[in-house]
Amino acid sequence: MRSALFSAVFLWLVACEAGSPPDEDPCLDPETCELDPPSEVPLLGADYHPEETRFAIWSPDHAEVFVSLEGVRYPMAPLPESALGPDVFQVVVPGDHRLAAYHFELDGRQVRDPYAKMVEPNTDESIVMDMSRTELADGWSPRPPLLQREDAIIYELHVRDFTIASDSGISEQLRGSFLGMVEGGTSHAGLATGIDHLKELGITHVQLMPVYDFASCADLADTSCYNWGYDPRNFSVPEERYSLTPLDYENRAREFKRMVDAFHRAGIRVVMDVVYNHTHSKSMFENISASYYTASDLSGTGNSLDASVPMVSRMIEDSLAYWVKEYNIDGFRFDLAGVFDYEDFGAWGRRLNEQFPERTLLLYGEPWNGYAGDPREASRVRLGTIGRIQDAHVGVFNPKYRDALKGRNDSGGCDPGDCYVFNQSPDTARIVAGSRAGLRAIDDPLATIDLWDQRFAMDPEQSINYVSAHDNLCLRDKILRWAATAGVAADSAYLRRIQMFANGIVLTSQGIAFLHGGVEMMRDKKGDKNSYASGDEVNQISWSWKLDNADVLAYYEDVIAIRKQHPAFRMSSWQQVKSNIQSDTPSPGLIVHRIDGAAVHDSWAEILLIYNSAGNTDYPLPAGEWKVAMEKSDPDAGNDRIVSAQLQIEGTAVTILHRE
Repeated sequence: MRSALFSAVFLWLVACEAGSPPDEDPCLDPETCELDPPSEVPLLGADYHPEETRFAIWSPDHAEVFVSLEGVRYPMAPLPESALGPDVFQVVVPGDHRLAAYHFELDGRQVRDPYAKMVEPNTDESIVMDMSRTELADGWSPRPPLLQREDAIIYELHVRDFTIASDSGISEQLRGSFLGMVEGGTSHAGLATGIDHLKELGITHVQLMPVYDFASCADLADTSCYNWGYDPRNFSVPEERYSLTPLDYENRAREFKRMVDAFHRAGIRVVMDVVYNHTHSKSMFENISASYYTASDLSGTGNSLDASVPMVSRMIEDSLAYWVKEYNIDGFRFDLAGVFDYEDFGAWGRRLNEQFPERTLLLYGEPWNGYAGDPREASRVRLGTIGRIQDAHVGVFNPKYRDALKGRNDSGGCDPGDCYVFNQSPDTARIVAGSRAGLRAIDDPLATIDLWDQRFAMDPEQSINYVSAHDNLCLRDKILRWAATAGVAADSAYLRRIQMFANGIVLTSQGIAFLHGGVEMMRDKKGDKNSYASGDEVNQISWSWKLDNADVLAYYEDVIAIRKQHPAFRMSSWQQVKSNIQSDTPSPGLIVHRIDGAAVHDSWAEILLIYNSAGNTDYPLPAGEWKVAMEKSDPDAGNDRIVSAQLQIEGTAVTILHRE
């Protein structure tokens, strides 16, 4: 069949030389454009080789399918159903088409390639890529080790927020870019900024807010335009606004790889924030097939993707695998994972972990949808269903713990039982459950529980513990709003203690710890609860905060170091937590975890972890001598001084005692 294709192309060239090129390519018989079944099943999209490029697209609703390659239309033939899936059309075009522009045409309508590896900015034109030309000159640096997922400390970042401020110390030409994220040696007032700050802080993972191709801020000449990027155009393409060379397609991809590699060299893994639940608009895929979208609007954007359609699910899975394989990504945070069936979510996790067993990938997401009613609620990713797929090593954010800690997201108020960190007569049982990783009451993943049960996880890695993220008020703004309601002065030292107490709890809880970027420096966003397009004035990280809030930063660094040094705060199974942590609430607001550190090979054989959301309290200690590792919201307090019999436990603080 390959010889027939070459003959047809020769005839077309002869016709061109005669001055009468046909309107279409010579593959008038689709059979002449079909290859013998390949030994290795390719992905859909454009599969480049120097001698030919294979194009394939899923087209369940259209029979006249073409690829337009640099203005020449090539008819595509349906493949027999195979591992590529049903209703797939394919053509192989001979010649070297590296960096050529192409799109598909279905029954006369121009459509984008859902599998595009690169695109011409703000068009439906995809670019044929020879990804071997984007490889790093010295290859990939070693990936930072991660023995178990509970070891992760995730730090959420937006590329522009992190690099754009004039006091960032980042070179002006690199601000707002992939490479600005990883420029070393930067400082402000003698203090490390940028990636060097992250190394000092001690986090293990950065979670990058959308860095794929999104629709907002389409005009590259408008360098002030700002958006979070939760409006995808192309799921598998690095965003052009963060590239120094957006029209040098190979270098754009290489810049992304250089960023990931530099994070790895710094000992930091990279998680991508992905938005497979919807597209910028239905125009992204609706002319390919209406099957891409759900009948009802589950995402709240009018264009929710329907992953229950097998080929849509496969597109998501293939995109995930592509980022891991091609760009060395270490995990994914799923926006509105609650629009998906938990079985699909589990299948993606299993297949990625089977394909990349050495990576210890993180996969986790939001267990809710866009505030939509869903007749298939019980089948979706929810707190109550995530335990059923523990074997897939996937998790979810723990909103029950978040609310118990800080209360309503966008007001100063507190619902009954909420606001533990504000000392508001909280429900301590909810804090106990959350600090034990929200583990189920019984070790049975198939037991039916409420979809929003606060005790939902079958493994500590399934609970992503946090008090703030990019959505809603950041922690400092929440604290200030509460203070205004409660009549507390904005400059009160008490509010600084709350800033430490909240994530002191998160960082000593079982499960995976998550921090919003800048929280360790008391970042605020001027009270903006939805700053997705609010610009640099609101969103940028000001590095002067590091100077002004050195005490808060020192606290975060200290607690992170304790977490990393002591496996007792990072237990890795339901049974370990059940057997080795005894939890008690001896008085209102006081929670005491007695932890058997020796059982998990911790150098601290016994640990008392105490949270106090009340006034200073005299607490009778278990018999014997204890060393104080942390107390009084002060990383320099404790210093392993020896105490016995009784200790005053400061309010609004985490206290840790231990003995070998």
